[in-house]
Amino acid sequence: MRLLLDTQCWLWWFAQPEKLNEQIIDQIADDANEVWFSVASVWEIGIKVAIGKLPLPEPIDSYISTRMAQMGARSLEINAAHALQVAALPLHHRDPFDRMLIAQAQVEKMMLVSADAMFNQYDISLLWAASD
Repeated sequence: MRLLLDTQCWLWWFAQPEKLNEQIIDQIADDANEVWFSVASVWEIGIKVAIGKLPLPEPIDSYISTRMAQMGARSLEINAAHALQVAALPLHHRDPFDRMLIAQAQVEKMMLVSADAMFNQYDISLLWAASD
């Protein structure tokens, strides 16, 4: 299975794994699955760090690269097909980063791992990540 982690779930994996349910922990840890992390999430984290909303224990470039390597996650670049799919999405969710993740999951036929209930309003394969 190809898993695309949303930003929140990726951050939880490293900082607050207790917020993830056991099924998601097992799926991410399963070597048979491919784990993907979008450049859109890196962009979102960068903005949140820059405006002081997300403190990290080390500089963002090393934080992202070392944790992607630890997780064995692959980087999902943003391409024109993804951007065009964002434009075609209904406006249920207005967050541009989340909309990009939805579009990428659709175009790339990936399972989106999230704890954002708004994602249920879209035609995507979704794995619910929250433990509660």
